[in-house]
Amino acid sequence: MVRAACFEGVVWIRVESRGNYLSSGPVKKFVLAMINRGHKRFVVDLAACDHMDSTFMGTLAGISQKLGHQEQGLLTVINVRPRNMELLENLGLHLLFRVEALADGEKTPAESGAELMEIPMAENPDKGIVMAAHEALIAANPANAERFQDVLDYLGKDTGTSSPS
Repeated sequence: MVRAACFEGVVWIRVESRGNYLSSGPVKKFVLAMINRGHKRFVVDLAACDHMDSTFMGTLAGISQKLGHQEQGLLTVINVRPRNMELLENLGLHLLFRVEALADGEKTPAESGAELMEIPMAENPDKGIVMAAHEALIAANPANAERFQDVLDYLGKDTGTSSPS
């Protein structure tokens, strides 16, 4: 489940349970809609996220890359548990956007009175979203090409397109 709220000029997204290929498309669509409405600052809260897959991490990378083209665009990922921190660091994503470990005092929008709304999840993931996420991982860190080129090749064959090698 993913919940979101806008308050004090920041779009807050809380990922609960798993950040995966099923949540990636809805999160990306929500963020793009918020960017189109003029929002530039995004916080992704992973305090309740027990795992992230490569599609979700690639979606974060793609969002960060999109925000990089916006004046004052900023993505911050907060309340990151040790295992998720390790995953982000292994892919070099901690260099792409701001990452804050889960600390003694968990950051939350509750003190601002923001009520988080649920973002509906997709039942069937969009293969284009999965492909774009893995392309973003490679763009973020060329060392990721070795890890994910097979995924892109497979998806490219499945969709009838080819990915850049």
